[in-house]
Amino acid sequence: NFAMRTSLTVILLLFTLELTAQSTIQSIPNQKLIDNSYVSNPDHILDESTVTQIDLMMKSLEDRTSVQVSVVAVTAIGDADIFEFAQDLFNTWGIGSNNNDNGLLVLLVTDQRTVRFHTGNGVEGALPDIVCKHIQREYMVPEFKNGNYSTGMLAGIQQVDKVLTDPGLAEELHVSDEDEG
Repeated sequence: NFAMRTSLTVILLLFTLELTAQSTIQSIPNQKLIDNSYVSNPDHILDESTVTQIDLMMKSLEDRTSVQVSVVAVTAIGDADIFEFAQDLFNTWGIGSNNNDNGLLVLLVTDQRTVRFHTGNGVEGALPDIVCKHIQREYMVPEFKNGNYSTGMLAGIQQVDKVLTDPGLAEELHVSDEDEG
């Protein structure tokens, strides 16, 4: 009987730890409201240097274009669908201005081995899905596969910055991706 209670206690403890490791829309801190950072990194997946570099780049981007970018890196979102999770987080945080809908959420979920770009309608012209996929595939995923989350995220955000400040580049990426077919 003692062994049974001990086993049950261990199982409950493990289950509790499992639940606390998962991020929810409510548990992910909106750093923009807290300290004006563009990066929410509650599980410390990205190093501080990368967070600082992304913040500087996204502040400059917002000043030049009014586009608002939020970068979120978490370990787990449970069995939530990443598309729906990204959409809910994007809407809950109100990324982008209301009149332009010019926001972008870059969501990395390491246990799902997935990165998702969620764009507002005002950004979709410059960053259509095909361009987002190109950035992910060429600049981010190769680094993520090697566990280099900071390097991959920074490389991807640098490409986003280039595309959003040079509309011609988005068109070039769009054309080159179609050619790969």
